[in-house]
Amino acid sequence: MASRTLSIVVAAMAVLCTGQVHAASALSAAYQACSGRAQGTIEEAACLSSESDRQDRRLNQAYQQLQGRLDATAKTHLLAAQRAWLQSRQRDGELETALYDDSQPGNLQQKLNDTERLRARADQLETYLRLIGP
Repeated sequence: MASRTLSIVVAAMAVLCTGQVHAASALSAAYQACSGRAQGTIEEAACLSSESDRQDRRLNQAYQQLQGRLDATAKTHLLAAQRAWLQSRQRDGELETALYDDSQPGNLQQKLNDTERLRARADQLETYLRLIGP
């Protein structure tokens, strides 16, 4: 287990040595620009914090819009699905805390992973909104 943790930390540090953390999927253009200008981990952490807030706002807006368009039965299912997602997000964060050390690269990677989880959930809820229409 220790060698696996070390391998993960080394990989994260290799990514950070370039001065940028790259997300596998499309985070916002504002994040991409901020990350491109970031000079080190502190500035990258600030970029990620702003992006996390941005994605959280997207998620909350989509969730509220869905609630407003669904009947009582569908709202119950949405609430159950959202609670399950929140639990999964928490469990993933707990796992990553065990996998990554408490270094700057490890913390930055955990923040990126959580921001990606927010983005993916916001994307999913927005897809549901498009599915049900106005």
